[in-house]
Order: sequence, then C-alpha cells, then structure tokens
Amino acid sequence: MFGTLRNKFQTVQEGISASIRGLTVVENPKQKKSTNIRNVNYNAGADILHRFQLQWNELHELAEENAGKAQEADKLIGTIYEKLEQEWKNITCLNSTLAYIPKINNAIQDLMDQIGTLQEMFEEVEGALYKLEDLNEMLDLQSRQLDHKFQLALYKEKKLAELNDIKAKLANEHTERVSKYELKQQKMMKERRETFDEVFKEQLKEYKATGSISKLPVAQQGPSLDEIVLDVDSTIFDEFLEN
Repeated sequence: MFGTLRNKFQTVQEGISASIRGLTVVENPKQKKSTNIRNVNYNAGADILHRFQLQWNELHELAEENAGKAQEADKLIGTIYEKLEQEWKNITCLNSTLAYIPKINNAIQDLMDQIGTLQEMFEEVEGALYKLEDLNEMLDLQSRQLDHKFQLALYKEKKLAELNDIKAKLANEHTERVSKYELKQQKMMKERRETFDEVFKEQLKEYKATGSISKLPVAQQGPSLDEIVLDVDSTIFDEFLEN
C-alpha cells in the first residue's frame, strides 16, 4: 500500500515537471515568433489542473483509506499488545509459582512429618483412653462395692437396732414377769402367814382352854421356788444374757 502511494506521488511529480517543461517550451516560441500564436492550446492548463485534481482526489482517498487501515492496524496492534501483556503477566505468575514449588515441597514434607507425629500422638492417646476406660470400670466396681458395703452396714446397723429393741423389750418383759411373780409370791407368803397366825391363835386359845393342842392334818404345801418353772422361751433370754 505504501509502495503504491509512493509510485502515485512520483507519477504526479513527473507529470507536474513535464507540464512545466511544456509551458516553458510553449512560452519561448511566443517571444520569438508572434506569427504562431494561433497554434497555442489555451485549454492545456485546465486539462493539467483537472488531471492534478483527479490525482489529488485519488491521493486523498488513498490517504483516508490508509488512515482507516492504520487505525485498524493500531487497534489490532493494541489488542495484540494487551494479549502479549496478559501472556507476559501469566508467564511471570507462572514463574513465580514455579519458584515457590520447592518451598511448597518443603511445606508438604513438614506437613507429612507433622501428620506422622500426630498419628503417633493419636495412638498414645488411644492407649491412654483404653487405660482410662479400664480405670473407670475399676472405679465403678469399687464404687459399687463401697455402696454395697454401705448398704450392708446400714442393714447391719438397722438389724442391731432392731436386736437392741428386742433385747430391751425382752428385758422389760422379763422384769415385769419377775415383778409379777415376786408380787404373787409375796401375796402367797402373806396369806400363809395370816393363815399360820390364825391357826396359832386358835391353838393358843385351845391350849389355854384345854391344856393341850390337837394335831391338825398337814395341808399340802405349794411348790417351792426351785420347783417353779416360768412359761417363757429361755433361748432369747439366754442369748440376751450372753450378750
């Protein structure tokens, strides 16, 4: 395109030079020979001017076309530049990322080491948890044993309290029966003493009256204290006395 435009300029320049040379050649005969004035073409300048105008219009159209294409080329170059700039940024980012790969590998290795350490710690914690479960079971068993012992102690204390109440009740009953028996014996002794007093008085009165005492039939005596047997369950009483 630029070569064509240069050729057009050269052609116009050559045409203008030729026209000027032609005018120069035509003017010289006018000065020398006045008889040839009728042979001069007065429309030659208009033709040249018209030709120059056509070429100038053509040049102007070519210039506008070239300007439009130059704008398109500029846009295309700008687009290519933006793409190249983006590609350059991507390449720079890729280079930076590739530069971090060794650090990333080291970080991954550190993470793997930490994961191995954590795994060992997890195994230790798991073993400790098993031991803790066993300890909890043992403590639970001991707690249940203590609870049973406490319940047994409460039951024993309750039974001892009941036994003490039974002992106290039996002691009271025994004391009451002994008291009743003693009162009964005292009453019997009193009655026998009164009976003996009456008999003695009658015998004394008879002796005073007759001078002798008649023999009375011996009354059947009651049982002695050794022969008296209480109607009481002696087993509980013996246990009470032993305690």
